[in-house]
Amino acid sequence: MAKIFRAFRNKMVKKSRFRKYLIYAMGEIILVVIGILIALSINKLNNSYQNSKKEIIILSEIRENLVADTIQINRIAKFHKTKKKEIYSILHLISQNKPSEENRNTLLKYFTTGTIFEIKEFHSKSVGYANLINSGNIELIKERKLRNLITQYYLSTSKNIGAMEVAKNNTRQFKEYIIPKTISNWSLKKLTGLDFELENQEYVVGLNNDKKAISSLMQMSMQIDFSGSVLSEFQKNIKDLINRIDLKIKTTDK
Repeated sequence: MAKIFRAFRNKMVKKSRFRKYLIYAMGEIILVVIGILIALSINKLNNSYQNSKKEIIILSEIRENLVADTIQINRIAKFHKTKKKEIYSILHLISQNKPSEENRNTLLKYFTTGTIFEIKEFHSKSVGYANLINSGNIELIKERKLRNLITQYYLSTSKNIGAMEVAKNNTRQFKEYIIPKTISNWSLKKLTGLDFELENQEYVVGLNNDKKAISSLMQMSMQIDFSGSVLSEFQKNIKDLINRIDLKIKTTDK
């Protein structure tokens, strides 16, 4: 009988140890799992922090590009103002139809040193946006509204290239058309100091009934107005984007 009780007692002791070992093992497993979860959480936070830093760097670069676009638009607007003024001065001289020395000199100046044959193209500075797209990390900009507005802005500026090409072609065609008509012995001698024997043509005289010349000048003026309205819209979008980027950078820094 004593042997039976001793065996039973030993059996209970072994069971008790096993239970303690099992509890210990489970505790170790739980601690390991908790450690893994903490490590994953820290890694996630670190990745989030790194991505936030990258987002700020990208947005800051885009902001610099947008400021550069604003400066460029202001310069083009100033140029357009000067060119449009010259166009109407030319039209005024043509309408007078008077080949006076003063009118000749004024018109000659416009056709040689003026802006009438020039065109200022707007090319958005998109280095920051290009880097963002090429990296395939556009999702770094977490705010969807801001991301979409940036994309829309750069898509709209790229579409403006076609309109600029039309303006360039019209200006070139006008130059090729008008220059031969305005060459005269007087103008060539004025420009070069040399004598030529050309069939006499006068600046001003004859241009007042030249529908193509007048139409081209008016078309150039309308293109300036159209370009101005497009650039004005770009300017509004830029202002909105800069404000949004500034707010995003400010809140992220906090």
